[in-house]
Amino acid sequence: MKVLLISANTEMINMPVLPLGMAFVARAAEDAGHKVSQINLMAEPEALNSLEEQIQNVQPDIIGISVRNIDDQASSQPRFLLDPVKEIISACRQHSAAKIVLGGAGYSIFPRHALTYLDADMGIQGEGEKSFVSLLDKIEKNE
Repeated sequence: MKVLLISANTEMINMPVLPLGMAFVARAAEDAGHKVSQINLMAEPEALNSLEEQIQNVQPDIIGISVRNIDDQASSQPRFLLDPVKEIISACRQHSAAKIVLGGAGYSIFPRHALTYLDADMGIQGEGEKSFVSLLDKIEKNE
């Protein structure tokens, strides 16, 4: 299957964070025979335009989105960080019919609420290296 993995985190709360978990999931999916592309939206100055280009180039069957944070953890004036992810999902839906799978640390904290709020198709709670590959295999077999 053709898979596009997106690191949705664009926040530099303390410092930029590399999407290491997404890289592990990508490698596991590649090792299982899937064609995987990745985009780190933190590194993209025009994130939604870059995402649209990537979707057009890859034509993914599945889009995986890594959700790192729910909020910025500031107790005085917290910022909710799922609205930008909602925009990313909307852009994905606008340019692709691929199923959208959520994952990542932020998603894993509140999986049911995040899945509902973000209106994604499904999600992986916890480590995704094995679960995501298993999900891809089941989708590929129409199970």
